[in-house]
Amino acid sequence: MSWFRMPEAGGGPDASSSSNRFGRVLSDLASAGREVRRVAQETRDAMVLLRHTAKHGEQASAGYFTEVLSDGSTVQVEVIAAADLSMGSKSLPVPYCALATGYRGQPWAAKASGKPECNTPPALRQRHPRWNALCKLQLPKAYVSPSRVEFCKDDSAPQEIELSVRVMDAGGLRGDRMAGEARIPLSQARGAGTFRLLGGGYASLSVRWSEVRGFGAAQEPSEPSDFAEFEEAMCFWSRQDLATPAGVQRAQRELQTKLAAADRNLVNELLLQTPLSLVLSDDEASSFSGSQSLLRVLSEHLQSQSLSPLASSRLIGALVEKLSVPRSGIGPSQEVSDLEFAEQLAVQEAVLCKLILRSESKELLELKRLVDAAGGGRDLRHLIYSVISDQVRRESLLQHFVDQAGELQPHQLPVHILSDIDMTVWVGTFGAGGPKFPAGPVPGALPLFTALGGRVTFLSARPPIWEGQTRRLLVDDIGIAEAVVLPGSLKAVAQVLFAPEQARQAMAERKTEVFGQFATLHPEARFVFIGDSGEGDVDFAEEFMGQAGGPARRAALIHDVVRSDGVVPKSSQQRRADLRMRGIRVFDTYAGAALELFQQGLLDMEGLRCATHGCLEEFAEINPDEFASVEVFEMRRMELLRDVREVNAALRAADEGVQGADVKVRVPRLLLFPSFRNVSESLSRSPPNLSTINTPERPGDQKKSSARRFDRSKKNCKQPSQARSRNSRTQLGFPEPGRRRFRARGATRTIWKSAFAPGRTS
Repeated sequence: MSWFRMPEAGGGPDASSSSNRFGRVLSDLASAGREVRRVAQETRDAMVLLRHTAKHGEQASAGYFTEVLSDGSTVQVEVIAAADLSMGSKSLPVPYCALATGYRGQPWAAKASGKPECNTPPALRQRHPRWNALCKLQLPKAYVSPSRVEFCKDDSAPQEIELSVRVMDAGGLRGDRMAGEARIPLSQARGAGTFRLLGGGYASLSVRWSEVRGFGAAQEPSEPSDFAEFEEAMCFWSRQDLATPAGVQRAQRELQTKLAAADRNLVNELLLQTPLSLVLSDDEASSFSGSQSLLRVLSEHLQSQSLSPLASSRLIGALVEKLSVPRSGIGPSQEVSDLEFAEQLAVQEAVLCKLILRSESKELLELKRLVDAAGGGRDLRHLIYSVISDQVRRESLLQHFVDQAGELQPHQLPVHILSDIDMTVWVGTFGAGGPKFPAGPVPGALPLFTALGGRVTFLSARPPIWEGQTRRLLVDDIGIAEAVVLPGSLKAVAQVLFAPEQARQAMAERKTEVFGQFATLHPEARFVFIGDSGEGDVDFAEEFMGQAGGPARRAALIHDVVRSDGVVPKSSQQRRADLRMRGIRVFDTYAGAALELFQQGLLDMEGLRCATHGCLEEFAEINPDEFASVEVFEMRRMELLRDVREVNAALRAADEGVQGADVKVRVPRLLLFPSFRNVSESLSRSPPNLSTINTPERPGDQKKSSARRFDRSKKNCKQPSQARSRNSRTQLGFPEPGRRRFRARGATRTIWKSAFAPGRTS
């Protein structure tokens, strides 16, 4: 600023007077700026509260009691506090909680559908809010889906009920944003605890619940002593004043004293409830020496005993956040600051590595799962390959993973599912291939994931800028909140428009590169890759199987997409045979995929049954009118019935001592005798020519019988209406409004309940 010069010192009375006037002007400008910011912030807060009230009404924290569920039990939930919320923006959030109850495994959309909202009041500009809000919710009635009776499941067994608490930010410019979701099993009449927010970084949520009635064989109420550590930690943090710098420094000192004298359980609970980003920060509110001293106390504690995986994952998340922030303002002339900065980094990385090295065997597997579930690009791969700057430390951590993998028994080796998203588990506008299924989840994908019982990692071709939308899709509509998302590249997506072949190769190369790093983090895993035949997944599967350590260590399955007519599969019989020689199995339905995994020893008989049951149930939930044409629906139905016949044959061969009626997978009447909701006099198209359809022939196919069933049903069929216009959400791969289908247990549509008739088999 060459145009401005401070008055020179020692220039006489006039210079001193000018300096004083200049100081007063600067002080007045600073005061005016603070006042403007205060008024602007108050105005924004008022607008946020007004918008929140207009959207959600005055029922916040009041709970709901619906007449439809009037004979169910009630649960009283006290949402106490949250710590370390991360909204993906620099501005402080305006968090509130939305609550819903439902059956275990249901996505949020299914739990909240048709119910009044139950929200807590918003907390203005708080990353570590304390609500202390009391909510009352109605628990769902006992529900038995028609397919549970059809599949001869025990209809008297109660379904597990869980509470979902979703933390939202009301301060977003484009609507409310989700900070994470906690899923709490309501298996006890009362309880309390601190839970990780799935997909919310390392944030935590503390809740109590009580007076749950009507569980039948519910456990006895727990004694207060069962939650002694929770209540002691809650009492400690409730009396801390974290709004002032002096209060934060006092909390640092008291926490150090508390940790030094506490046992392992209390230390874990204290760290679960600690606002780690505040007490470990290096700004004015938290002294540098205070955060460093706290880390040294934790390091000394780790010398004698390890933390629980949940507490370790929270501390790791806080350290990863600190080490990921770009450091500026430390120049070569600031020798003291450079030394302090180097010491700080050394202490933080040492504690970070010690947390991982102290975990062994199953605890290490659980810790890696929790770190990977953080979301927002802060997973284990980011930690090892981006945050750890010391190559020696990185190699020691990777070697620790290899050593602990060698300690596991063969039956303890976990299954790790690698899956694509588009056209593999979800049908949207993103991805290649014709209209095989209506927009929404692919029937049978989630039941197969559940039957495998392993962790899920998504290798997606979607670019990183869509990771937020991808996670909302997984949580809201599919029901997967705890998964790693390894995105593709924006360059490969852009190439689809002008160079589709190069884009396919670029997508495969990107997935191979990302998986190469990911595999080094999980040397104990048995990887199962599930992709589709439209996005370069076949190229990746060939590389994936080429690096397999043995035939039982990896499996690759490709969900075959269809051509533009929606009927003819993309892969020919010769192509499928060639891929099979390379260890890659191509399947048409997830019942067929389950059979392939059963033949490779990755699924047992019960898993095969469950996966096939789930595929049948989810396919039966789709309205036939939502398919692109009658021929598309009929082709999907025939493929499913064909694979179910092969599953039944495999079950009989594996358990010859059991009567066939007890072993077979039962098929709903709806699939044997399909009917459309809209009825017309005749079809404008003729039935598909089954002899020209390019699907592999398998033993037991009864094409003539299938054709006769189609002839019987065509009189009750109607051509579907023209496709509705797509809005902006469909451009991101989301379903059109009104066409979303819930795939969770207990969300079967009412219009299909009467279509099931027990006793029908294929």
